Amino acid sequence: MKRLFALLVVAGMCFVACGPSAEEKAKEEKRVADSIENARLEAERIAAEEAAAIEAAAKAAEEEAAAKAAEEASVKKTTPKKTTTVQPVKEEPAKPAEEPKKRRGESGVIQTN
Repeated sequence: MKRLFALLVVAGMCFVACGPSAEEKAKEEKRVADSIENARLEAERIAAEEAAAIEAAAKAAEEEAAAKAAEEASVKKTTPKKTTTVQPVKEEPAKPAEEPKKRRGESGVIQTN
């Protein structure tokens, strides 16, 4: 029994001694913190690129709208105004209203449409 107890104590000491040291734990924590910081910086960089792309698209749309407005203004200046002549409307005499057609139903009563 003493041998079994001694063997368990030695095995327990091996398990404790084989774990990571305080220095290794500190390195792992620093690696995780650096990884998180790099991910945050990458996210900020991507967000800045997207914001710049949105601004560029908005600026391009504004420039396109301004160019289109300038083109329309130049077309209006160069296109002569059309003069329209008003022709008198010929009035036709009013037609008399048609009388409704009368017909006999099955019961012999006269019906109008």
